[in-house]
Amino acid sequence: MNLEPLSFVVKIIIICFSIVGLYYNTGLDKKRFKKVSLIYFTNLNLLFCLIYFVLSILLGNKQLLNDFIGFIIICVTVTMIVNHFILVPNNKKTSYSYKNFSFSDIVVHYLVPVITIAYWIIFMEKGHFEYYYPFIWTIPFLIYILIIIFRAHYGKLLEDSKTRYPYHFIDIDKLGVRKFGKNVLIVSLLIIILGYVFLLIDFLLK
Repeated sequence: MNLEPLSFVVKIIIICFSIVGLYYNTGLDKKRFKKVSLIYFTNLNLLFCLIYFVLSILLGNKQLLNDFIGFIIICVTVTMIVNHFILVPNNKKTSYSYKNFSFSDIVVHYLVPVITIAYWIIFMEKGHFEYYYPFIWTIPFLIYILIIIFRAHYGKLLEDSKTRYPYHFIDIDKLGVRKFGKNVLIVSLLIIILGYVFLLIDFLLK
């Protein structure tokens, strides 16, 4: 059975959902682009997915893309887990203005991750992941944290939350350096553990 046409359709769906998510999350739906929206990990993930699947359509199944899909599925999985188990409960507790489970929230935090993971499982050739990849997949997150710290030091308060940090669990001002470091370590370990879960799936489906 030729799955290529269905694979193409799924790629288009992911691209469209990524565009929709960026449209709402960057303020374009209100006719103004918020540059600061790009410091949110969720929006960066949408951008990664958009670029990856556009390149996948243009270039086909290149080796580099087969390797890079691991980074993509790790990012979207972490986004989904952190949002559902950390951000949503915190938003309810603090009455934060972000609308949980709105259309855009469901698209970016659930639909894009689930469809992206399903695409990898169903359509991607397996056996390309190496044993050390989970540690490599952690590096972009740590770079992101460094950028966030740099931006917080030199940037302005965020308009919506009135803080210098995009997420409460990495807010050094409120948590202190020790709790901040602990949370970064926990998320890093989560990425590594998820990495080896996907590595096992990759091996079993090879």
